[in-house]
Amino acid sequence: MNLVWYRNDLRVAAHSPLHAALTESSISAGETRPQALAVYCLCQGQWDRHQVAPLRRWYVLESLRELGESLANRGIDLHVLDVDTFEKVPEALAEFAQSQGVTHLYCNREYPLNEKQRDTLVAERLREQGIILRGFDDGVLVPPAALRTGKGTPYTVFGAYKKRWDVWMADHHPAMTPVPSQCRAEGTFMGAKVVAKALEMLDVPEALTQQWAPGEEAAWQQLDQFMERSLADYRRNRDFPDLSGTSGLSVALSAGTLSVASCFRAATQAMADAGSRDGAACWIDELAWRDFYRQIMAQFPRVSRGQGFRPETDLLEWKNDDELFAAWCEGRTGYPLVDAAMRQLVATGWMHNRLRMVTAMFLSKHLWLDWRRGEAFFMTHLIDGDFAANNGGWQWSASSGTDAVPYFRVFNPVRQGQRFDSEGRFIAHWVPQLRDLDSKQIHEPWKQPLLARDYPPPVVPHAGVRERVTVAFKAAKSRFDKTS
Repeated sequence: MNLVWYRNDLRVAAHSPLHAALTESSISAGETRPQALAVYCLCQGQWDRHQVAPLRRWYVLESLRELGESLANRGIDLHVLDVDTFEKVPEALAEFAQSQGVTHLYCNREYPLNEKQRDTLVAERLREQGIILRGFDDGVLVPPAALRTGKGTPYTVFGAYKKRWDVWMADHHPAMTPVPSQCRAEGTFMGAKVVAKALEMLDVPEALTQQWAPGEEAAWQQLDQFMERSLADYRRNRDFPDLSGTSGLSVALSAGTLSVASCFRAATQAMADAGSRDGAACWIDELAWRDFYRQIMAQFPRVSRGQGFRPETDLLEWKNDDELFAAWCEGRTGYPLVDAAMRQLVATGWMHNRLRMVTAMFLSKHLWLDWRRGEAFFMTHLIDGDFAANNGGWQWSASSGTDAVPYFRVFNPVRQGQRFDSEGRFIAHWVPQLRDLDSKQIHEPWKQPLLARDYPPPVVPHAGVRERVTVAFKAAKSRFDKTS
């Protein structure tokens, strides 16, 4: 019996482990059992440890429910093992595999440190039972260890990585993995009760869940809509939060209800259309960024331990100001674009990517608060809370991550608003206290105190931030050099 272990890949299409498990299985004449089984390990205690947002848990559980029904319609049973934490997974999987007569296990690899440690223990435990494991890399377009510099080291600068990534993709265009056909008349979603119970335990407002559509079918519909309506103008519109200029597929990609290979194939097909070529090329760049942060996470375990990618940045002396942090979390810093973005996050479980950079840089550079506090806050709210992307984005913004010249970059939150929300529509939507201001006043409401009486003044000035940041980074680097 072949067993497919589902993780962050909750789909049937473009799923290499499922395809391999079915095509490589054999069934004796007259045998009524399915050609393969599927299993998912529900680790709610691990979700607590990883600060997974309640909304994301809802999305995963609802997608898991759809997956169970989809597999059952193809004659494949999906079991759900309620095992709480990663430490309990090896024994639970071993007992389940033994009870089902499993000889081969198929799964997609995961790259964060805790997941890799879990998988190592699973592999050791199952090998004791003589079970053969096969791993795949559907979670990325280029496997994390595939690309190396001329010195044989991992790439740490995106520009150089992207050049090699393009060469790799030209030689390894992802093939279409067929959707599995019917295995037998009918299967059973064996984990339906476990999933229903987990959903009942969640406290997520219905007004919030109604904004999202979980599952594989919805993800494909969203991809089709993006290709049809927004891809051609993606490069022009992607930075403007008041427009529907992004794909919005980060949720589906993070939970695996849609494969990154399917996105890449759709984008490359769109390249044949002159009108969509520029937008498609720009979106493919974003898929490369996704791979880049995953290879960083896979090959530099320190980032999974809450450490800066650049070791010297662990010596930065951050403020410990809970009042400033609360002002940032609650969207009352006095900087309209920052506040609008934070309110969007709390209200919807999502934030526009441009604004993730703006808010992260504001916390770490203007407020001089530890970026790890912001990273954790994002994870507790984001429906697309993906560790590699979230950590990579935060470290890039805080200048502790991968970059050639880190500490010189400081976004001016006023100019960011003037540039990317020039009419103030996004700000006015999320910060209603400012709706009566015109498109010029809304970005600097402190200049019109009588028109923005209920809006707070800036908690910190922008002037001098870059200079203070530069001094602090140089001091940390000097201390690091003396101790290393």
